[in-house]
Amino acid sequence: MARARTSKVAANKAITTNAVDGLAAESPWPISSVGVAEMPWLRAPWDRFLLMHRQDRLPHGLLVTGASGLGSLTLAREMAAYLLCADPVTTPGAERACGQCAACRLRLAGTHPDIQLLVRDNASKDISVEDIRTLIERFSLTRYGPLRVALIEQAERMNRSAANGLLKLLEEPPAGSLFLMTSERADLLPSTIRSRIQRLTMTVPRRAVIVDWLTQRYGLSTEEAELLWFIGDDRLMDGSPPSWDWQSPTTAWVRLMTERDQVLPVVKQWQTIDRDVLARWLMRIWVEVMRVHSGLPTEAPAPLQPLIQKLAGARSKSHWLKVHRVLLEFLQSARHPLNEELALDRLALDLIDPDLPARLV
Repeated sequence: MARARTSKVAANKAITTNAVDGLAAESPWPISSVGVAEMPWLRAPWDRFLLMHRQDRLPHGLLVTGASGLGSLTLAREMAAYLLCADPVTTPGAERACGQCAACRLRLAGTHPDIQLLVRDNASKDISVEDIRTLIERFSLTRYGPLRVALIEQAERMNRSAANGLLKLLEEPPAGSLFLMTSERADLLPSTIRSRIQRLTMTVPRRAVIVDWLTQRYGLSTEEAELLWFIGDDRLMDGSPPSWDWQSPTTAWVRLMTERDQVLPVVKQWQTIDRDVLARWLMRIWVEVMRVHSGLPTEAPAPLQPLIQKLAGARSKSHWLKVHRVLLEFLQSARHPLNEELALDRLALDLIDPDLPARLV
């Protein structure tokens, strides 16, 4: 079973890594090993989309919100595929793009002129105004079919200039166009953008639902499935191990809080991980530390529980409450083009003494 899962992941990676950074209209259409129909928690937003389509009520801007690891990107891509398909399957409960018509073949080859895919492979980079300008230029070209779709994945990565450029398109959208976006945190989008689009929100499935789904689909043990659920990596729905080393940054944090003179070694270790991933992970661990301090059982899988207990025992509850502000600020600035080493130095010092920023003001 493990060998079969590895080969499936390797094949999927070979498909998706061909995508180029930025506007990827000419890269092969990324294929997920799991479709919307196989993820029951996506059924509600998918049915709402189908209803809007049948009633001819699709807006010119549509935002799918939810964790990418739970299928939001798959949902948005299947929406785009369904809309562009010349002969979609409309059987109730099995709606999908046919995958055989000329439009589907063009999409799968990455050459469909009516789909503009804006996706970031590098999680540390913003979507720039140049990317949006390129999208605008391509939207001015003659359409292949009745609808042109711009699929902007992780739209919260747009910088201010890019968001302003997109706003102009949303205010005066070209005829026959749909701006389809995904976002894990819609609150990071400007209110001017949010007010001009409709939202489809994914419901986060319960832990037991995800764990049961992973064990049944991929033959994982309960322990393996619970670990994948807790980490919440983008490849969760493929049943794949996380794409980054989750254990090292956690043990480094324990050293930072329990040993002296560990700032430099910890910073060096944290530099090996994408800053946005690190920020999310530290916040995830903080939640479990606070559960311990509040007398609640931790939801962390067994391999992580000793580390969380050490972190909780290293400082008081009041200390960890102050740490929340530090982690929140780091999360909000994780995608900014700051000097990485200085940002991590500051983070480590603030985690040791969260009152430090207040004293420096």
